[in-house]
Amino acid sequence: MATPPKVAVAGVAGTIVSVFGSAAAADPLEPVITPNDDVSFLMYMAKDSGEEQILNGTGPGLVRTDSLDMPESVGESFNSPGADILVGWDEIFDSRPGDAGTFSRIRLNARTSNGSPFLSPDAINDGFRLMRWEIGDHSDPAFQPLADAFGFRNGVEDIVFVNARVVFFDDDVQLNSLEYGFTIGIGSTWDGTDSVSDNLFTVGSDVNRIEITYDYDPTFIPAPASAALLTGMGLIGARRRRR
Repeated sequence: MATPPKVAVAGVAGTIVSVFGSAAAADPLEPVITPNDDVSFLMYMAKDSGEEQILNGTGPGLVRTDSLDMPESVGESFNSPGADILVGWDEIFDSRPGDAGTFSRIRLNARTSNGSPFLSPDAINDGFRLMRWEIGDHSDPAFQPLADAFGFRNGVEDIVFVNARVVFFDDDVQLNSLEYGFTIGIGSTWDGTDSVSDNLFTVGSDVNRIEITYDYDPTFIPAPASAALLTGMGLIGARRRRR
């Protein structure tokens, strides 16, 4: 093990401060998300004219981390009464590109509880052929008090956004995928939200599940240096001579 650097600084009246510096070497697989964190989720369908309709209940639903395998209801599906829209998410560490830097990712899944499509054939025939979502932040002022972004724990100094990708499914059959991180701000500091109101996705009546993945590069706060304060008259090891 390498010995940490030692720096001696002379203080007032012969006081010596010995500082042992230590830098934080963060584990690449160290969690970034706050334990038991919640995030708010809201989904809309929309027309080309701008008319919108909430798809999950009457407003944002809160979903706790570690729910990817056991998704939680965020409200009843507007287009399938009696069915719920289920959302789960977690922080994962698989498939990291070694030559592009080490970064973490969040994966979020949303689906209907009975396999029905998000947009019913009747809704699409009525002009609702677009879908969007708001995660962590909400454009309607009435919903803003319920906004809850992905939370990063205190040991994280900065989060640089890398990319976002959505995959559209019919059950387990992948229909389409799209990278849209440039709309959130690739290379910028990320606040843990995805709520760009202009991000409208064209979907068909066969889409009943989406999978969203957010890649980000965390910087961890260095561990505080440990300092030992040694006091004495004159330099360390020096003794006062008798007159």
